[in-house]
Amino acid sequence: MSAFAARKLMATSDTPSAPSGSPSPAPAPAPASAPTPVPAPESKQDEPRNESIEAVSQRPATRRRGKRQPVVDEQMIESETQSPRPKSTTPVQTLPEAKGRSSTPYSTFRPTKRNYQRKANGRARIHAAEGERLVIIGSFGINICEGEASMAGAVFFASDKIHWVHAPYCHALPVIRATASNTVIELHPHPAAQGLRQLAKLNPAFGKLWNESADKVDSTFEIMYTSEDAPKRAILQQLVSPAEWNKKLAGIIASKQKRTPVIFVCGPKSSGKSTFGRLLANRLVTDQGDSSKKPWSSVLVLDLDPGQPEYGPPGVISLNRTSTPTLSPPFCHPTLDPAHSQLRAHAIASVSPALDPQHFVECALDLLSTYRRSINAKHPLVINTPGWIQGTGLDILAEMVKEMRPTEVIYMSQDGPDETVDSLKSACSTSIPFSTLPSQPSENTPRTALHLRTMQTMSYFHLTWASLAGAYQTWNPTPLTELRPWRVRYSGGADRGFIGILFYDHQPAPDLVTEAINGMILALVRVESKAAFRDLINQDSSDSAYAEASEQEGDPAGSGPSSRGSITRSTEGIPLIQNPQGRTLSPRHSRVLGLVLVRGVDTARGELQLLTPLPAEVVAEAGGELVLVAGKFDTPSWAYAEELHRKAAGGAVVVAPIEEDEEEADGQVVEESESDEEEEQESRRDVSKAVGASQSEIEIPWVEMLHGSQKRSVGSRVWRVRRDLGRN
Repeated sequence: MSAFAARKLMATSDTPSAPSGSPSPAPAPAPASAPTPVPAPESKQDEPRNESIEAVSQRPATRRRGKRQPVVDEQMIESETQSPRPKSTTPVQTLPEAKGRSSTPYSTFRPTKRNYQRKANGRARIHAAEGERLVIIGSFGINICEGEASMAGAVFFASDKIHWVHAPYCHALPVIRATASNTVIELHPHPAAQGLRQLAKLNPAFGKLWNESADKVDSTFEIMYTSEDAPKRAILQQLVSPAEWNKKLAGIIASKQKRTPVIFVCGPKSSGKSTFGRLLANRLVTDQGDSSKKPWSSVLVLDLDPGQPEYGPPGVISLNRTSTPTLSPPFCHPTLDPAHSQLRAHAIASVSPALDPQHFVECALDLLSTYRRSINAKHPLVINTPGWIQGTGLDILAEMVKEMRPTEVIYMSQDGPDETVDSLKSACSTSIPFSTLPSQPSENTPRTALHLRTMQTMSYFHLTWASLAGAYQTWNPTPLTELRPWRVRYSGGADRGFIGILFYDHQPAPDLVTEAINGMILALVRVESKAAFRDLINQDSSDSAYAEASEQEGDPAGSGPSSRGSITRSTEGIPLIQNPQGRTLSPRHSRVLGLVLVRGVDTARGELQLLTPLPAEVVAEAGGELVLVAGKFDTPSWAYAEELHRKAAGGAVVVAPIEEDEEEADGQVVEESESDEEEEQESRRDVSKAVGASQSEIEIPWVEMLHGSQKRSVGSRVWRVRRDLGRN
């Protein structure tokens, strides 16, 4: 008899065991007349330790060696929990029964026939008493019909406005709390939930983040009453604000300062800087405090963390204006409308300021100068900084504090390091208040920082730009390989689409430029003045060579972009701004419009194929001349496998429709069109798809399908071992 069978026999002594020579069958349920078996009591070491509602793990407790634990038959537990109960006549959602383990409460609200009504259109109307709280997972809209409620630092009063929320469990779930008696809350299904969820077919990182119960597929959200309602193997964490945080938030709101609040938030990595900054901005824009004044009409956020930005893609820092609270994770709002909300942005071209610390400080100070020069200087400013607090990172923080002169500096840690705290206090001197708050790191997060950056970048490139002006953002779940790219001419003189490519980091040799940019992310930067090139102008004599080439192409010498910098050509003819010293553009005379992904290089036409969510109108309205900046953006490996992931998920292979050539815009940026030969290839693809072509027969940029030992060295194939070569 095996050890496992012996333990089963000890735990279910009332059930006859199987012969030792055969596997033990599952024990049969006890007859109706027999007494109901009672599970063995759990030992103390199986009880959860320091369990809190902030972070709850659904993993079973581990056993200690040397002490055998009693085994409880699951069927016995089910027979006990499924005992007959009186049927309820209330047709509302009821709390699930815990099966074999204690459940942790999340929501204090309990549905009844009177306080909870679910409508046919997916809406839910809730009558909550003062102090009751709701924890919801999924995508939804919240409308306060009567009373008052708070959520993620924001305070909502009765109105017709719907605030849209995305609450995946890879981030802390926001808590809705009724702050007045007889509060009526109406929850709406989110119209953009389906598009965001469909990104999971293109990248598994977007999968298993929402309410995915089979019996609740029609709803975009689900109320979490207890831990039994959570998805399987999900680790839920609620968005909570410690008492020290609440005291500081209330003090900032209630303070009668002569100056408009400018709050500088800094601290170590994963200390809660972004969370506190979001709570503060939400409170400033919605809460009027104890005074009779109305809340601020808008709040400015200086987003200086290029690795985990709040309102932009990774590698970009920005100055943003928001008039509504932010209630969703960053990947659910990867950028803001540049016409109204994003005032100015700069490309760091890296997820860390370490690439060029001086350039990072210059960009940050230029964004602050933009804030002070505009009418927005009358509105509060929240400054969120990166978590680099030692060495050069500490020098950056100290310099920014001295230059920005905020009204208060908040350090998100009470555990030091002492060197960092002393340096920041010294930078504040006696005129700037300095305070520390306890950190609140995210525990047991199912996504790493790299995963979150990937999700935010992918969300940016799949964003429907027209939705930025609406109440919520939407996404296009089509693989990038099927989207029609921009065709940007790089050959020619003054009629080409951009000045050149500038590498902020290592500049490759001219014959390697195409390989260096193909399939990579670049920043599209608008040059507002030739002063943006600083030391890049006339570094060597390559201007004369380029002027000759321009004259041969019909561009008079000195009238083209060559007069603005030292430009050479790659082997394929791509203009390259010489930058052997790794210098950067001046942020005072340039700004980033967005990011682009190089789909391919058409050497026959002299064009780059670029994928970007930016519409042509944004580039046209920006004016000026454009530069493509390459740096240390994360490699977009997610884009290479989108089509393959969709095929694995069962999605059909769809070839993007081909339209006729559209009118060229000043001969610079053109929509994609096909020549006769390309149209013939496209028709062959359609025919192949009609007869059931495989994925490998459809050309995907950046990906080459190899079959068998194709392009593999001799001996690299898999060898089949027919005997154990290690035996004597």
